Formats: sequence, structure tokens, C-alpha cells
Amino acid sequence: MYKFSIITVVYNAKEVLEKTVQSIQYQTYKDFEHIIVDGGSTDGTLEYIQSLSIDNLKYVSEMDNGIYDAMNKGIGLSNGEYLLFLNAGDNFYSENILEKIVDEINELDSKPKIIYGGANVYSEDGKFITTLNPLKFNKKNLNRYATRTVCHQSIFIRHDCIKMYSDKYRLKGELNWYYELIENIEDEYIYKSNIVICDYYLGGTGDKNFKENYFERISVTKQHNSLFAFISLMPFFLIPLVFRLKRVIFGK
Repeated sequence: MYKFSIITVVYNAKEVLEKTVQSIQYQTYKDFEHIIVDGGSTDGTLEYIQSLSIDNLKYVSEMDNGIYDAMNKGIGLSNGEYLLFLNAGDNFYSENILEKIVDEINELDSKPKIIYGGANVYSEDGKFITTLNPLKFNKKNLNRYATRTVCHQSIFIRHDCIKMYSDKYRLKGELNWYYELIENIEDEYIYKSNIVICDYYLGGTGDKNFKENYFERISVTKQHNSLFAFISLMPFFLIPLVFRLKRVIFGK
């Protein structure tokens, strides 16, 4: 049996937070804690959180220095064996995700340090786009495809392997975190599940600030590679430009 810490970061998102909370509390597997980190919302989010009568809920509501600072606060409050970030507006794909993950962990010869799966991707207005089947979670794919390698909301990390987010990057701290996570973890302890973990909605800060997001991605990749390796990756930096152009032309 394993205890999970599900961390939700929210700021002025009362309307979508309820769906996220329900998808977590309706899980058939009950050994988990839900940690909500609110950035000092003024739209009634805090009042909604305070109205919840949930024994396994922890929350903090205060100003922060951005989403990665908020996520670090969530990590600091957690005591589960595995952590997952499921932010306001996103939700588990089904009510038995945690149960399925526990079953898979128990079937493995060694307890994974990272276990990850797929994600259903939706547009900001709720239209289904695709199911993301994640790639192998390794440095090679991070170099080539960055955060398209795997959805952030579908990665469970063992608590003793967790890393705090760096405040160096405003938008691509997640990619930097990926690199740091796998730096000292052998492949045999990183397990890819065939389960679709979550429903993920586009329209976040990075998606709305494409230019800054794009150049931060290049900066992070450069930081974690030799100069020769970085130069060899230049063709892969064209991929997000192609996807962006596709969305501009076709709207998806």
C-alpha cells in the first residue's frame, strides 16, 4: 500500500477547481492527501476551499513568486510516498487511476522512482485534441521534444527522489525539473505505464507566451548539454514552431 500526495496549484480559478477536486476525491483508492496551494486568489477560490469538508485536504493561501514557487510549497507540505501535480482545471481520467497505479507498482520487481502514463489533451475551450502517448522518459527525448515527451500531470515521483523547482526559469522550469529528476535515476527505475492518467487542458501561461516559452526551452536544453550536443539539436528546435503554425492555421 502506498500513500499519494496530489498537489494542486491554483490562482483565481474557482470555476474549474471544483472539477479537479472532485476527480481526486472520487478516487476508489483512498490512501492519499490532497494539497491545494492557492496564490492568494480574490475570486472566491479560498472561500470554496475553506467550505470543503475533506479530512485528507491540506491548503495554503498566500502570495507566491509564480507557479514553480507554489509547486515547491506543495512539495514542502507533502508526506506521501509518491507525488503527482494535478493543477486547477485538470483532472484524473477516471475514478480508479490511483488504484491502477498501485496495482502496477505491486507487479514490478523493483519499486519505481518515477511512473508515468498518457494524457488526453484538450483545447482551452474543452475540445478534445489528442491522446498523448508519452515517449520514453530520458534525456535523449527531452533534448529533442522537451515537455512534449510526457505530460507533467501524468508523472508520479517517489518522494525520496523529488527535486525542488528552480526559480531561474519562469515558463520552462518544468523542463529543467525533468532534466534534474532523471539525472541520477537509472532507467530500470523509470516505468512507463499504458494507463491514461489525466485530462489536460491547454491555455496555460507557457501556451499564451509562446516566444518566451520557446527561447527558455532552448536555454534549458543548452544548460543540460555540451556545446556539441546542443548544436546537433538545432533541427529539433523547429518542431514547436511547426506545431505553433499548425495551430494558427487550423486552430488545433
